[in-house]
Amino acid sequence: MKKTAPLFNFSPKTYYRDTNYLQVLTTTPQVVRHTQQNADNIQQLRTATPRLVRLRDGEVVLFRLPTSSKWHIRYKLKSENTHSGEWVRVSSRTAVLEDAKRKACELYDEARYRQRLGLAPVMKRYADIAAACVADMREEQANGHGKAIYKDYINCIEKYLVPYFGNHHLTTLTAQHIAEFEQWRDDVMGKRAKSSTLVTFASAYNRIHETAIQRGWISDKVPVPKLSVRGEKGKPRDAFSVEQITQLREFLAEWHTGGNTDKSKQTRRILRDTVDVLYLTGMRVGTETNGLEWQHIEWHTEKSVRYLRVWVSGKTGPRWLIGKHELLHTLNRIRLEHEDTADLDLDALLAAKLPLKLLRYKDGTQPINTNHTFKAALTAAGIGQRGARNSLTLYSIRHSYATLELLAGTDIHTLAKQMGTSVVMLEQHYSKLTATMAAGKLA
Repeated sequence: MKKTAPLFNFSPKTYYRDTNYLQVLTTTPQVVRHTQQNADNIQQLRTATPRLVRLRDGEVVLFRLPTSSKWHIRYKLKSENTHSGEWVRVSSRTAVLEDAKRKACELYDEARYRQRLGLAPVMKRYADIAAACVADMREEQANGHGKAIYKDYINCIEKYLVPYFGNHHLTTLTAQHIAEFEQWRDDVMGKRAKSSTLVTFASAYNRIHETAIQRGWISDKVPVPKLSVRGEKGKPRDAFSVEQITQLREFLAEWHTGGNTDKSKQTRRILRDTVDVLYLTGMRVGTETNGLEWQHIEWHTEKSVRYLRVWVSGKTGPRWLIGKHELLHTLNRIRLEHEDTADLDLDALLAAKLPLKLLRYKDGTQPINTNHTFKAALTAAGIGQRGARNSLTLYSIRHSYATLELLAGTDIHTLAKQMGTSVVMLEQHYSKLTATMAAGKLA
């Protein structure tokens, strides 16, 4: 077989050596000449300009790497009780010596000033502060102290705040930065954010600020611009009427026994139990219903009357809520649905404080999502709009709970505590009802 001539005729390796640096070039003879010429030019430049400059009695040093024309800065920060200290290194981002000198001295003076104020000598980038903030929230979640809303905060931080502000410093942000971020965020989301979404963004942003203050990275006296919380007004969710919720519960009492497979039958049964628990307590679906265990339910006696009290942990943290008396029948039904609780009467079961999920399959797992089954139930029961356009959801039951309680005359402050929300939020979404209640009291 005829050998093909090599594309290049390589010459022996040529070396160019500089202080603490070795560059190995494998080139053709023509390239070697050009390389040698470039090396001579570089060497002339280095000879004309020093590679090491000392300032402030040697506490600040400027130096250049053989591979870069930019100046790098090193400065020494002494500790309180010793003359030794820590060297901080940063790029000046300039090849002009005088500019590098000025920046180096400014950084050194600022770091010493921050030390005297008791702050961290080096300003942290926004991304670094955000990472510490997220780590704190995740640690709280791992220890069982975190709030469900932390998941939304972390999403805002990692998906929006860090990609936009990551390389900035918190103390250098201006109102213009905030305005440009808000426009960028809306463009990414493809819509103008609602007020509730903006509150979540502002809370996540404020947590980063608080983390910086707690870690001593910035002073609480330094003004930082805030995110806006004014957005599109959210539309209240649709609610079931009394007739609809009654119709749904009666329908599920029969419908839950059907299904093509054992898993679908169990899902229907869990859906029925979920609907009853939501309607009789007003708790949040998902964050609060999924975490509900038998050990979280107990009897509470007040003025010789026993009430079922339920401990839930959700979006706004843990709280006690009071179940309606009818919840007793629902709990007894759920108790009999599982072999590990059927042999105990309800009082013994509640006293046992068992860490068993209330809403679960027979194997102990929980449905990932029951929305599809819920939509199918509404369609089969003929409630609301047909098909995927039906705007009623499981969350609508919580909305119905609030509506019915307000119409029944429940005090708005009591209802806010029961539902784990604020009076302002209730007034915002149920303004017509609260106005009617006020009229009834004042007339």
